[in-house]
Amino acid sequence: MNDNMYMLILLAMLGSALLVVSFIVLQIRNQNKVLLQKRRLQEAELFHQKALLEAMITSQEAERKRIGMDLHDEVGVVLAALRMNMEKASADGGASSFPLQSFKTAIDRVMENVRHIAHSLSPRISGSFGFYDALHELTDVVNRSGNIVVEVRFPEQQQPVFADGQHAMALYRVLAELISNTMKHASATLIKIDVSLADNRLEIEYSDNGKGMALDNRQTKGMGLHNIESRLTMIGASWQVSTVPDGGYSMHISTPLK
Repeated sequence: MNDNMYMLILLAMLGSALLVVSFIVLQIRNQNKVLLQKRRLQEAELFHQKALLEAMITSQEAERKRIGMDLHDEVGVVLAALRMNMEKASADGGASSFPLQSFKTAIDRVMENVRHIAHSLSPRISGSFGFYDALHELTDVVNRSGNIVVEVRFPEQQQPVFADGQHAMALYRVLAELISNTMKHASATLIKIDVSLADNRLEIEYSDNGKGMALDNRQTKGMGLHNIESRLTMIGASWQVSTVPDGGYSMHISTPLK
């Protein structure tokens, strides 16, 4: 009888030990699984951040290339023509078939081109203010092109106060990139930008009436969208895209002000 009792106690102890060991093993496996998932998420986040950084660098290099081309094509040609006219005037002893007004016109054209390039590099956003004015200037330039209409609506007598000038500049660059993408790819005739303020957040609704695209094909549209995403991530903004083929494109942006 005692032997049976000892055997039962021993079996119970062994069973309990097995249960404890099994529980510990399961806990370790679960912890390892959680750690593995965390590591994969961290690796995915690092990969994502690296992709955003590469997109930003690529975009900056493309911008530098564009500026160089603008200087060469717009300013260089006019200066070359101006130099030829001046050389001809000098060879003629001051008398030339090119009147002084032609020189003035050429110089004015150079000044306007340089002003345009400088504005594209650094719009007039001073500190945390000037976002509306800079955006108005940008859309006025686009509207004067006659190729597309941009309608902008701001809250009356309300100017957003950003935490810093970089925040406002990033949003300006995002909208400039969106407008550029629409003009290049969407075959649109109308862009609408609605800006509102609510609960210390700036809400922006951007939309066009272009040909749109499939959401799962967004990554095929080049670095423009990567650049937009990186800028919005940098300022802590959230965004949502809505687009379908032949159904236009829209992006809602929500960003904290302070």
